[in-house]
Amino acid sequence: MDKKTKLMAICAAGAAVILIGAGLARCAATPAEPEAAAPAAEEASAPLVQEGEALSDYIGTTWESADGSATLTLSESTIVEQGGAGVQVMYYEVLSEESDGDGVSAQISFTRSASAPSSQTLLSIRPSANAASLTCDALALSKSYLLAEGASTGIELSAHSSELNELLGADDSEIASAIAPRASAVSPTATIATWDGEVYIDCNEDVLTTTFHLDDAASTIVQLSLDRATGELSAL
Repeated sequence: MDKKTKLMAICAAGAAVILIGAGLARCAATPAEPEAAAPAAEEASAPLVQEGEALSDYIGTTWESADGSATLTLSESTIVEQGGAGVQVMYYEVLSEESDGDGVSAQISFTRSASAPSSQTLLSIRPSANAASLTCDALALSKSYLLAEGASTGIELSAHSSELNELLGADDSEIASAIAPRASAVSPTATIATWDGEVYIDCNEDVLTTTFHLDDAASTIVQLSLDRATGELSAL
């Protein structure tokens, strides 16, 4: 009896624990609550601002200063500037925002460290002849940036058991490609995804889920799911 046949037999009995390298595969006895699908991160070459768009439409995008001396990445909770003068991080929260034919204006609360008091400022995204521009007086390396064309966050997998590829039916590049949009949205500076060694199998829904940690300061978690009926990989 091969591994797949054994797994199906155990699942039919109700629940099972399967040792996978350093990790664990669990077969759920009851269906898991459905989770809302995460929206795909906007590509850095997103279209210019249109009426009705929001700041959230630009999560995961990369921007460049006009003189090319600095870049900016926008995630769900951080704004990261990088350049010759170093790296500057702003932790922010959107308090309110408005959008119209002129673009998007967001009032944000921000701080540069957990111990520092927060301040408020206005962040604006405006269309131009060739690209959108982002401006904010609280930015450190440049007060204005242009949307970079074709820029994206590259993700690589750290060393891991080959059983991960067998279970997902995908090579490392396919797994990394599935993780990249979510990683770009939640942690634009991350470049490495490390598998935690655990795989969970919901036999009723025929879905396999596993977890990766990104190489940012928060060790951000990205969950990768495989719909075994369709073979589709998706990240949350």
